[in-house]
Amino acid sequence: MRDDAALQAEAAQQAVAAAIEVARANFGRALDIEVKGPRGDVVTSVDREAERLIVSMLHERFPEHAVLAEESGALYGESDHVWLVDPLDGTNNYAYGLPLYGAAVTLCHRGEPVVTAIGEATTGDVACAVKGRGVVVNGRPFERAASTPAGRPATALWVGYHTQSDPRLEMLASRLYGRSRRLFSTWAPTIDAFLYLRGGLDAVTAYQCTGTELLGALLLLRESGAEVRGVDGALVRNLAELPELSFAGIRSVILPLIEDCGLAAAL
Repeated sequence: MRDDAALQAEAAQQAVAAAIEVARANFGRALDIEVKGPRGDVVTSVDREAERLIVSMLHERFPEHAVLAEESGALYGESDHVWLVDPLDGTNNYAYGLPLYGAAVTLCHRGEPVVTAIGEATTGDVACAVKGRGVVVNGRPFERAASTPAGRPATALWVGYHTQSDPRLEMLASRLYGRSRRLFSTWAPTIDAFLYLRGGLDAVTAYQCTGTELLGALLLLRESGAEVRGVDGALVRNLAELPELSFAGIRSVILPLIEDCGLAAAL
């Protein structure tokens, strides 16, 4: 008999797989697009369709759980168990016709992520992590590929939309750029999570991120062997208590990155 976590992981993977199929089927077609907020974020008809599908599938399996969805907000009251739903991560990419987008579903227990499924639409791959149990991709146990030695690390920067005019972000990005062989800014943590799993990315820096995909992406990285640390270098053991600036990735990369950037003094 499978335990609750296994059933939850199964449901999360099924929901994400269904959502990315909706996105793939509509990619490149004319979309209904609405501007969401003053910073350039958008929402499309595909976001809403995929979200309705995910929420329906999860609520049918776990009617006692609450849901926090990217577009619809809080649903189904309060519960110790809350599903975070990002039905289309990388919506701007999708709207521009750039095939860097995915979906994420994460179950939190009392705020801490315990199960996540992340889908990469371009390949159709679905990765799943359960706290303390590692990672599976397309239902099979998965170990992160070794990074290609190439001197300086490949890093990704995750930020919230509200930080775009923040001078501290400009300083952070400049320092990271100078210390990375490649600094990715895909605006899609689900894509970066897969890039990390495949060995193409060594570290992630997250600054004031609040998206519904964030905790799932970090849980996936951590279950694949990454460490998550604050700017003071201390391990972040509970992802629900993520500081406003944090680093995730290979230990031998992120510790020198924190020290070299001098971020404790800068921020």
